[in-house]
Amino acid sequence: MFSGKSGLFTFLLVVFILIVSVTIKYLSVVSLKPAKVRAELEEIFSRVDNVTPISLLKAEFLKEWGEYRYSDECSWAVSASRMYSGNGFEGDAYVVTYADSIEFPGFPTFHCEFRIEKPMRRTN
Repeated sequence: MFSGKSGLFTFLLVVFILIVSVTIKYLSVVSLKPAKVRAELEEIFSRVDNVTPISLLKAEFLKEWGEYRYSDECSWAVSASRMYSGNGFEGDAYVVTYADSIEFPGFPTFHCEFRIEKPMRRTN
């Protein structure tokens, strides 16, 4: 298998593995992590979604979300959002902002900021 044209075959195999690795990492950063953060927001909101009025709902959500963000249960992105400005309520929606990047040797660093919103539904 590696005899004869092994240099070319090895090079193509390395390039293929690199492309697959970059693709998997890219999909993780732009799709899987934001989906995980949305699911975490939804889980915390489901704990308090029956609270009324909206001001009390926001306060209860902040309490639950604050405890969750500092727990070992939260994802890396939620934990990283603690140090990133732009988190909090904008009107009746809670916003989580965090940055992520992909770094592979020989490629420019891909850096992206994510902003995920969770509207607080009124249950009056």
